[in-house]
Amino acid sequence: MRTYLLEIGCEELPPKAILTYKDFLKDYIQENFKDFFLYDSPENIKVFATPRRLAVLVKNLRDKQPPKQQIIIGPPYKVAVDEEGKFTKAAISFAQKNNIPIENLQKIENEKGQYIGAIITQEGKDIKTHILESVQNLFKSFPQLKSMVWNSSGYRFPRPIRWIVSLLDEEVLTFTIANVKADRYTYLHRFMTKPVGRGEKKELKNALEYEEITKLGFIIASYEDRKNAVKTQYEGFAKSLDAQTIQDNELLDEITCLTEFPVGIVGEFSPEYLTLPEEVIITVCKHHQRYLNFKKDGRLIPKFLAFSNTAVKDRDVVKAGYEKVLKARLEDALFFYKEDLKIKLDDNIEKLKGVQFHEKLGSLYDKVLRNLELAKNLAEKLDYKDTAKLERAVLLSKADLLTNMVKEFDELQGIMGMYYAIKQGEDEEVAKAIYEHYLPKTADDELPQTQLGTILALADKIDTVVSFFKIGEIPKASADPFAVRRNAIGIVRLLVEKQIDLNLSDVVKDQQVLDFILGRLESYLQSEGYKTDIINAVISLKDSNIYRNYLKVKTLQNISLRENFENIIQVFKRVGNIIPENFEGKVDVSLFQTNYEKDLYEKVLAVKDEYIKLVESKSYEDAITKLIELKPYIDSFFDNVMIMVNDEKIKNNRLSILKEINELFKYFADFTKIVGG
Repeated sequence: MRTYLLEIGCEELPPKAILTYKDFLKDYIQENFKDFFLYDSPENIKVFATPRRLAVLVKNLRDKQPPKQQIIIGPPYKVAVDEEGKFTKAAISFAQKNNIPIENLQKIENEKGQYIGAIITQEGKDIKTHILESVQNLFKSFPQLKSMVWNSSGYRFPRPIRWIVSLLDEEVLTFTIANVKADRYTYLHRFMTKPVGRGEKKELKNALEYEEITKLGFIIASYEDRKNAVKTQYEGFAKSLDAQTIQDNELLDEITCLTEFPVGIVGEFSPEYLTLPEEVIITVCKHHQRYLNFKKDGRLIPKFLAFSNTAVKDRDVVKAGYEKVLKARLEDALFFYKEDLKIKLDDNIEKLKGVQFHEKLGSLYDKVLRNLELAKNLAEKLDYKDTAKLERAVLLSKADLLTNMVKEFDELQGIMGMYYAIKQGEDEEVAKAIYEHYLPKTADDELPQTQLGTILALADKIDTVVSFFKIGEIPKASADPFAVRRNAIGIVRLLVEKQIDLNLSDVVKDQQVLDFILGRLESYLQSEGYKTDIINAVISLKDSNIYRNYLKVKTLQNISLRENFENIIQVFKRVGNIIPENFEGKVDVSLFQTNYEKDLYEKVLAVKDEYIKLVESKSYEDAITKLIELKPYIDSFFDNVMIMVNDEKIKNNRLSILKEINELFKYFADFTKIVGG
C-alpha cells in the first residue's frame, strides 16, 4: 500500500480560505483518487488545515489503476455491414479512425438499436503519473476566493505560497507551482521553534511521519483535533469558574482558524460594564477580540477566555494585555450607550431621509415607508389588528442605525433599537419587533417569536427582494452583493416555519420575484431531505403559497413510503401523459359508449367537491386518499376502452374525461414529474 502527502505552506491564510479549502481538498482527492484506493475507508484521506498550511495524507493507494473497459459505438449495424456480412467503408473508416483492428469490431445493442463497435481495454495509469497530473490540476481548481499575486509566476492564491511537500512514501514527486519547487521539507511552529518568525525547517523522511513531526513541532495540524482542543479548554475553564459556556460554533471555528497551537488564557473585566446589554459585551469580545464569554445562572459574568497561538511563559503579562485591549473597547461601548440614551429614537426617524439605502431606491426613510405599506397589507391578511403598534414598530425599526453604538458595531442593529426603545418607554412588543424584524439573519438563525416581529420581518425582506429585482440587481451564482438570496431564504423560512398560510402573489406582483422565491423554497426543501422529484411535482405548478407547497411536499414524501405508491403514481402519471399538449375539450355524457366511461366520470363527479374541500382545508393526506378512490375506475377505463379511436368526437370526449381528472390531480401536484411508477 502506498501513502501520499501533499502540504501547501503559506503565509497566514484567512479563516474563510481555511474553511473552504479543507472541505474542497477532501472532495477533490476523494473524486480524483477513487480508482487507486485498495478499499473504501474513511482512513483513506486525512486533511489538515491551519493558518500556515493545507495538507492531505492519502493512504491505501495501489501502484496502478485497474484496467478499464470502454465501449466505442460506431455507425448503425445496417450501415456498417452489407448483405453479405462484410464490413462496409463506414465500418472500416470507423476502425481506422479509432485505431481498432477490424477483426475486433462487433455488433453492439443498446436502447437505440443495433450498432457496430468495439470493447477496448485501457491500461490503468501508474500512481506517480496520476499524482503529478492530479495535484497540478488541483492548483488550477481551488475555489476562487479573494486572492493575490506575489511574484512573477502570476499564480493567484489567498496568501503567498512559501513551501510545498510532495511525498509518495519516501520519494519526492517534484513539480513547481508559483516558482516553488515541491520537496520534503516542512516548517514547524513559527514562534515555538527557531528561527522565531519562520519556524524550524524540518525534513520529512516519509509521508507517514507528517502527523508526528508536526505535533512535536507544536502544531495541531488536524482542524478537527484543534477545534476539539479549543472546546475542551473552554469547557474546562467554565467548570473551574462554576460557569457555563455560550454556544457559538462560528467563533470556535474562527479561533481554530487563527491558531496552530491554541492556548487558552482567562481574563476579567470590571463588573461596571455589566450595565451594558449582554449582546454588546459579547459582540465586543467576539467580533473585535475573538474572546469567548461565560454565563452563570443565565447571566454574563465578568470573565472571558482568549486564545494565544503559543504557550507563553508569563501568562499574567499576556492576560494583562488582553484585559487592557478589552477595557478600552468596553469603555467606548459604555460611552456610546450613555450618549445614545440621551437621544430619542423618535428624533432619528426624520434623519433617515439623509441616509441613502441605495442610489436607485432612495433613502432609508423611503425604505421604511415601503416596509410600512407592505406591513399594513400583511397585517390585514394575517389578521393582526393593532395598527398603532404596527406603525410605531415600523417607523422605529431603522432608527438605531443612526446611533453611535450601531455605527461602531453594526452587528448590533436591531438589538440596540430594542434596548433603547425599552429604556425610552416604548411598548415591549414594539421594542421586540425592532429586533425581530431582522430575523432570520442566516439560514439557521432564530425566527421572530412575536406576530408583530414576524410581520415586520416579512415586510422588510419582501421589500428588499422586490426592490432590487425592480432595478435589475438580480443575484448571480457567484455574486449577491445586496443579500437578495439571503432575504428570499428568510421569507421562505418565515412562511414555512411560522406556518403562515399566505398567497405571496397577493403581496408580490412580479412573477420573476415569485419564481425566485419558489427556487429558494426548492433549495430549502432539498436541505430538509425531501426528494427532488416530489418537490418539482409541487413547485412546478407555481402556487405562490409557500407554506401549502411545503405541506404538500411533506405529505407526498410520507405517502411515497407506502408499498403501493408506485402503482398509484403509475396510474396518475398515465392520465397526465396521454393528454395532448394544449388539449381543450368538455365531457359530453351523451357520447359515452361504455359503462367504463360512465362509471369513471360519475366517480370523478362524486369525488371532486369533497377532494377540493380537503385540499382547501390543508387536509392533504385525506385529499390524496380521496384521489386514490379513482384508481380502480381509471384502471378499468384504460383496460377496456380504446381512447385513440378514429371517431374524433368519441376520442376527444374520452380525452376530456382524463383531462378533467388531470385537472383534479394538478390541484395538488403534477404527478408526471415524480420518478418511478
